[in-house]
Amino acid sequence: MAGLDNNMLVLIRALAENKIQDAKKAAVVCCVKDNTKKNEGKVQYYKKLLENGCTTMFELPTNLKGLLNMQDVSDFNEARYFLGEQQRKLFSNIKTGVMTTTKLLEYGIPYMNSTLVYGEPGTGKTEFAKYVAFKLGLPYAYVNFSYLIESYMGKTSQNLQRIFDYCKGQKCVLMLDEVDCIGIARGNDSGVDGELGRTVIALMQALDNLVDGQIIIAATNRQDRLDKALLRRFQRHDEFKRYEKEEEIGMIKTYIKSVDENFLTEEMITYANDSHTQSETVSYLIGKIAEKVV
Repeated sequence: MAGLDNNMLVLIRALAENKIQDAKKAAVVCCVKDNTKKNEGKVQYYKKLLENGCTTMFELPTNLKGLLNMQDVSDFNEARYFLGEQQRKLFSNIKTGVMTTTKLLEYGIPYMNSTLVYGEPGTGKTEFAKYVAFKLGLPYAYVNFSYLIESYMGKTSQNLQRIFDYCKGQKCVLMLDEVDCIGIARGNDSGVDGELGRTVIALMQALDNLVDGQIIIAATNRQDRLDKALLRRFQRHDEFKRYEKEEEIGMIKTYIKSVDENFLTEEMITYANDSHTQSETVSYLIGKIAEKVV
């Protein structure tokens, strides 16, 4: 085994002396010099993370555990992920939004890089958010509102504030899943409806305060249920649909090629003749691959 090179020694010394910024710079150099194929995805992800200065987000404080879920997406398998034309355009717009946020802040103008994706279950909304975080080298923070509502009714607004306060000043992709559980149109002010109404207001206020480079992606199966004022908080509204035949074939080929291109059969291609969600297609392919490997 080869010994430590100079950059590794600089990194160790900086950590020993608690010089975190120097340690980050040395770590970036180590990432640049690592050209091993097996580490390529993780090295690129961590390099971006170090350059963005967001590594501390993975260390959740005690009062947020169970509310906010930090996921390491450095091992996201890009070679296996098929990006449809709609998703490709949306990613480009989100990436442009990162630069827009920075430019407008120079003029003192707040801009929230926010997207609402909606559509039936299984059309890849959550997976797309992970892809965005991976490609931009940002931490991926996940909130499932159905869990938040069911487990913390009565304290939801307070917990929302904790989550968003923690994300202030941190560049990250904040995924708000099943946002319709909390963002439904406001009705009367009594009982459960009144609590949800107050929670919707708390969510909108929290979103308005996120102007420091966060990327907000909210997902719902029921866009029609969302409060109109909440809808206005999102710069983009994109419906995720089942892929048409040609894109589904592209997805099948991409997935199989990432495993073993010799596994591809005409039966798999024919599968795309019928309509399926992306999740259904992945489940089908996993079953076929399992038959090949035993």
